[in-house]
Amino acid sequence: MAPSLQFLPSLSRFLSGSSLPSHTLARSVFYIRDFPNDKPNWLKVILTLGTAAGLWTYLLKQHNEDILEYERRKGLE
Repeated sequence: MAPSLQFLPSLSRFLSGSSLPSHTLARSVFYIRDFPNDKPNWLKVILTLGTAAGLWTYLLKQHNEDILEYERRKGLE
């Protein structure tokens, strides 16, 4: 006669010689952290703003050179 289905988990643990813990440990998805704006990283802020300013300066300089080249070529026609 086959054992009932309710005894299969305990039977398999008995046969394997190991037991599963009565409670399982689970990691929480939510972590308690400091807000990133509490202590700004001033080095990153300065580098970001400096890079943005440098890129805008380069962009405007390149734009002015392109306008001058356009005007020069337009006058040759």
